[in-house]
Amino acid sequence: MVICCRREADRCLAKAFCRNARAFHGMAQDHRDLFSRASAYHLAITIELGLKAYLLHCGFTDQWNREHLRHDLVKTLKCVRRAGLKDIPEGIRELTIVLGPPYASGALSRRLTDPILPLPPDATDLAISDLLATVEAIVGQR
Repeated sequence: MVICCRREADRCLAKAFCRNARAFHGMAQDHRDLFSRASAYHLAITIELGLKAYLLHCGFTDQWNREHLRHDLVKTLKCVRRAGLKDIPEGIRELTIVLGPPYASGALSRRLTDPILPLPPDATDLAISDLLATVEAIVGQR
């Protein structure tokens, strides 16, 4: 019974992660300069929440994610692919490669780096929107 309760809690958390991912994506868009440090930080959070929402839906616990993936976007994306999500929008991998290391190290949150994104702002926005829409459809957020 405890497993059932935990599973339901993780499904609810997956939906909350989707909502929060949309909010952080909105913050990045509000800056309108998707190449600024603050926007890069919000984009990294958006990607992390979107990917981890999928993992929660698949049965990975929040505790497991925290212990094994932490804020490593590249590792999280690999885990998501291994868990079965094959329709990763074009550009997400490239974004995780650029944003992942400074995000995981805390350099983005402390504004110590200003990463150059691999995609133009419109393509970045579309890739992230597509990722979130895909995950939302799977977790039942939409």
